[in-house]
Amino acid sequence: MAAVQNKKTTNFKFKWVEWIYVNLPFLCFIGLLAVLYISNAHAAEHNLRRIETLKKDVKDAEWKYMKIKKEIMYGSTQSQIERDVQASGLRPGKKLPKRIKVDKN
Repeated sequence: MAAVQNKKTTNFKFKWVEWIYVNLPFLCFIGLLAVLYISNAHAAEHNLRRIETLKKDVKDAEWKYMKIKKEIMYGSTQSQIERDVQASGLRPGKKLPKRIKVDKN
């Protein structure tokens, strides 16, 4: 009886090994798909982190642009220009500018 049980377990072990060898290409294919899935997930996470960083950079650039634009707009008002050139001795004109007309003949 012990010989029959031993033969059954050996036969069972050979069936496992045989099954693995028969399905080895499929198992390798499944392993390759698992590796590709994991690498794709890592690449997607990397791209999401990069997008968030670029969004922050764009937001900072927009704030800098708006700050510079505000300074330029404020600095180009007539009162600010008069204040800035007052140190060099320039003053605003009292008379209106003269208009020159040219005949087209």
